[in-house]
Amino acid sequence: MKIHIIIDHPDPASFNHQIMNTFIEGIDKNKHELDVLDLDADQFNPVMSKEEFKAYNRGEYLDPKVKEYQQRLKSADYLALFFPIWWMVMPARMKGWIDKVLLPGFAFSKGANPEPLLSHITSAVIFTTTAISDEKHRKDFNNALDWVLCKGTLNFIGIRNTQWLNFGEAGIASPEKYQEWLAHVLDFAKNL
Repeated sequence: MKIHIIIDHPDPASFNHQIMNTFIEGIDKNKHELDVLDLDADQFNPVMSKEEFKAYNRGEYLDPKVKEYQQRLKSADYLALFFPIWWMVMPARMKGWIDKVLLPGFAFSKGANPEPLLSHITSAVIFTTTAISDEKHRKDFNNALDWVLCKGTLNFIGIRNTQWLNFGEAGIASPEKYQEWLAHVLDFAKNL
């Protein structure tokens, strides 16, 4: 299985990067092929200009990175996303990746009743961090990311089997808690 990993965090020393690196460590490289995209290291511009918006409506793009990113998605069987939750959703580069890469005619069909076009990606996992507890985040903000990304965007483009794992209280948790979380990520990856 080809696993496409996408991370959006500006600091390579972040806990989000530790989570991703632990996930990669746990993957059986004899069974799975990895393709890692670091949106920050790649200097992806998330802003959609007026000209890009016009191209989007035609199912086209102006940013040359979009073609590469679409090819990487076409060859993926599994998607793994890593990012912190800022203001109840993903950071700008991840949101921009969604806006600029998941084009009509590529990720979903055009028309009044669009059909998903990326259903060859069988599953996705989203690893996130929040400053508040996971329980508080999910309860007080109505599971926003689950609705927006899992049940919304990913389902809309054809990825039906999604899992969201959030590590709350990032930045204030005990060292033991961090190790517990990383052990969970390692086990998750080993069981893919």
